[in-house]
Amino acid sequence: MILTKRQKISLSTIILSVGLFAFPFLDSQLKVYFQDSSAVYLLAGLVAASYLLSVWSIFQDLSRFEFITLFVLPVLLTTSFSLFIDRYQPTVEVRLLLSIVYGVVLYTCLLAENIFNVSAERNIPLIRAARTVGYLVTLFVSFAFFSLFFSLGLSWWVLTPIAFVVGTLLFAQALWQIELEEIFSRKLIVSSLAAGFSVAQLCAALSFWPLDPPRVGLAVTALVYVTLGIMQHMVKEDLTRRTALEYVFVAFSVFLLLTVTTSWGI
Repeated sequence: MILTKRQKISLSTIILSVGLFAFPFLDSQLKVYFQDSSAVYLLAGLVAASYLLSVWSIFQDLSRFEFITLFVLPVLLTTSFSLFIDRYQPTVEVRLLLSIVYGVVLYTCLLAENIFNVSAERNIPLIRAARTVGYLVTLFVSFAFFSLFFSLGLSWWVLTPIAFVVGTLLFAQALWQIELEEIFSRKLIVSSLAAGFSVAQLCAALSFWPLDPPRVGLAVTALVYVTLGIMQHMVKEDLTRRTALEYVFVAFSVFLLLTVTTSWGI
């Protein structure tokens, strides 16, 4: 029996959603063999499965760098939801709701990634809708990942390099979606590295700021929104002064909101 891409995407989504829902049960079973490290192995296994199943779902004429750009979002999405369930141990009802939300977002994301894969070879009418989905999922994943990332309580020197890698990958896949070139251009690489560095610097600064994880996630997502929005307009060569000022206004508004709502302990 030969499955269509849509059937593969549906099957992969169901498998990963069930795995996410069963995370606590699987963790308790693995403790017999791995003791306190069981959650780490389970998280790594679920993340690896998300990558492999995503590749299997849309595998067709993938270039070498598309093995990275097309699957950054599914992997980070799985990482974020898995971290949340492992860290906060939600009830069965909440876990079911999270698994459904995860499944819907993952399914939509994989459909968009499939459109990008096909559009790299030829233009199709759905590319604009796919870009919108990719942009929104990038912001959603950014907020979810960095909120949970900061909840782990890691030191700034651990947070910063990880934030740099994740930020660079997020920007690389988002910028690639605009032109869908067959190779990584020098401009795309430099832009992604510069944007990733800005995310790392912000994360390093926020590690000393008395903010709770959700507000840290909001701050990083605001940076991603502003930087990515301006970069996308620059790539499309339609950036205007008014558009740039609108993005600056958003950045300033978020900064002001976080400053006012922060408990400084005074």
